[in-house]
Amino acid sequence: MRKKSNRKRSDRYRLFRIIIFVGLLTTLAFIFLFSTLSSQTFGPLHKLVLEMVGPVQKIVTVSSNHVETFKREYVDILQDSLRLSEENKRLLKQLQDKEVLLNRSREALATNASLRRLLEFKNTLDQQQSVPATIVGKDPSAMYRSVIIDQGANKGITKGDPVINSDGVVGQVFAVTPNYAKVLLAIAPSSAIDVLLQKSRVRGILKGNGTLTYRLEYILKTAEVEEQDYVVTAGYGGVFPTGLQVGVVSKIIKKSRGMFHEIEVTPSVDYQKLENLLILEQPKSSEIEKMEQQ
Repeated sequence: MRKKSNRKRSDRYRLFRIIIFVGLLTTLAFIFLFSTLSSQTFGPLHKLVLEMVGPVQKIVTVSSNHVETFKREYVDILQDSLRLSEENKRLLKQLQDKEVLLNRSREALATNASLRRLLEFKNTLDQQQSVPATIVGKDPSAMYRSVIIDQGANKGITKGDPVINSDGVVGQVFAVTPNYAKVLLAIAPSSAIDVLLQKSRVRGILKGNGTLTYRLEYILKTAEVEEQDYVVTAGYGGVFPTGLQVGVVSKIIKKSRGMFHEIEVTPSVDYQKLENLLILEQPKSSEIEKMEQQ
């Protein structure tokens, strides 16, 4: 029994000592903290702590300054990049607008030159009435090569009217509506025009190939014909006036059989650049009667 009581006393005494020791440490810590905060003089321990913490604080401060500087410079670079991007977009838009204006100016000059040539050519016609027109559509098929023009019956255009430009014969009107008309090009296979070899005055029929050339038929082998001879309208039938330019002889194929030459003619008109045309009005029946009476 005595041993048990002695052990209990020893355990209590040990617990009491531990409590006293913790209390003492706590008290000393409060005293040190209070003295550190309230005193302006550094003690040895405080100096030791400061020596240990100072380098770490310096590294943290320097790193923080570098990060802040990098962040500020990065933000400035990003803002400059955004400003440059916006400036580039603005300049690109201005350049595109200028390019559009330049293209319009060039187009206006080209159109003006084309119309001037057409007007000058119109003035050379012998008092024949004509209507200017512009191509607004094309038929790409080889068999029925044709274009649509922006003038029709309301302007006096009728089926069969000849169509020309300043370079020569283009074709004939073959369909008409009040405000539009369809023109069969002379290079269409279904086209046929009475023509003359300008030098020898030999008559033939000019037909289309469906390509960008004509073929000249019914020229006898006995006729004089050479490459680069000019081909003009014959004026028969009252459709095309006499002497309108059609093209030049580009190839003569002489065959042993048959009565006629096989002749290829290059058009004087550039069918790939057709734009502005003149439609020649055919004399009305009343005008023809007056001419016959005279």
